[in-house]
Amino acid sequence: MSTRTEILEMLSAGKIDVARATEMLGELHETEQEIPVPPEPPRPPEAPAPHAPLAETRERNGARWLHIQVSDLTSGRHRVKVHVPLRLVEFGLKLGARFTDEVDSNMIHDLTEALHDRDLTGTLVEVEDLEDNERVHIFVE
Repeated sequence: MSTRTEILEMLSAGKIDVARATEMLGELHETEQEIPVPPEPPRPPEAPAPHAPLAETRERNGARWLHIQVSDLTSGRHRVKVHVPLRLVEFGLKLGARFTDEVDSNMIHDLTEALHDRDLTGTLVEVEDLEDNERVHIFVE
């Protein structure tokens, strides 16, 4: 059985097409689900730093996240809840820019500079769609 990396290398080399790669990845995924994984032993919870406010702790470890939430307007239940590290967003922007002519390098530079701005926190976009009864909330923390 091939690994994910081998399958993707065969795809990039043109040895297989996208449909076959998808099929092989699906088979690999099914095989992985059949293998029982022993549970990890419980770890003791890490003690928070004494007297360190949350913002200061976040500042020290550099963990900043882009949160995307889609929720039902009536019940408030989340339909979609995605949390992405801002470093991964930056990587995705740079990678994606290589595959399109619609985005120029200045735009990517401006976006990545904005991601490095420590003042970029809070709500970026919040939209309510009354027709579909959904609320979309995108924010940085």
